Amino acid sequence: MDTPRTERGLKRRQALLDAATDIFSTEGYTGTTLDMIIARAGGSRRSLYQYFGDKDGLFSAVMQHHVGTMMAELEATGVEHLPASEGLHRLSSTFVKLMLSPLYLELYRQLIGLAPAFPTLAEQIYEAGPTLVLEKLHDYLQWLVDRGELPSHRLTRHTARQFLGMVKTDFQICALLAPHKLPDAEAIDAHVRNCITVLLDNR
Repeated sequence: MDTPRTERGLKRRQALLDAATDIFSTEGYTGTTLDMIIARAGGSRRSLYQYFGDKDGLFSAVMQHHVGTMMAELEATGVEHLPASEGLHRLSSTFVKLMLSPLYLELYRQLIGLAPAFPTLAEQIYEAGPTLVLEKLHDYLQWLVDRGELPSHRLTRHTARQFLGMVKTDFQICALLAPHKLPDAEAIDAHVRNCITVLLDNR
């Protein structure tokens, strides 16, 4: 029997996750059935139940998997030892790119709509995503203070949230509601650089 701990079981589990991601993102939670996922990924209901429990468990696993993937990409930016302007640009640009990716936007849209039905999952995603992003940014800003690249009075417990809010601006809501009005990549990058200038030059 394939179990989630065997190599074959891990591949089967990932195939189900990939298929579920594609179908949830195009059909929505209510429009997705387990038969659709199994038809795409192969396997059986028995395997799906063994790995995820039920449709709710599979949806939760999809959300947690992709938040983990996004956080791993942010961790891979390697900003810990970069100068202020370069590190902030790399971290902020990666954050905006992930935030505006089509898959993230669709999963975010669905999670917002389903949060009342999945309150525990919604809170877990908030803690594993936005909360960790703020912590990573705060830690980097503290490192800049320690290096003398950011005055200590500029770093409060609100600084990371304020800077990230400035970087994020209305891009996400624009991408969700009026994507044709979203600025192009060059304009978004210019905005990110202006935010960094405001943070570093307002001393």
